[in-house]
Amino acid sequence: MAISKKGSRKIVVNDHEFRWKTSGQKDNIRVIIWPVDNDRCRIVGNIGYHNKSAALGAPGESPRSQIVVTNRIIREIILHYGVVELLQHAGQINITAIEDIYDVSGAVRR
Repeated sequence: MAISKKGSRKIVVNDHEFRWKTSGQKDNIRVIIWPVDNDRCRIVGNIGYHNKSAALGAPGESPRSQIVVTNRIIREIILHYGVVELLQHAGQINITAIEDIYDVSGAVRR
């Protein structure tokens, strides 16, 4: 079954086009990546928000830092599994935590 391209972003890795999109969940961000040439394959993973709250002096807190999912993270995930392997794979590849593949500390917006 094809994945809707609506709201997805394009990335080209080793001359092959992939699409990816994110969606916010309660405790994390869900990331879906798929090669355009193979709609039978997809990578599904989660990444934590990595937000740190800071007191503002008034009641309540506001996030001061939060993860930003970028093409750099997506590229590293694709390269981790291999472009050729993803183009030939059939089925879903589940990643429990993207942090296990990529050091996300550089992707936290402060």
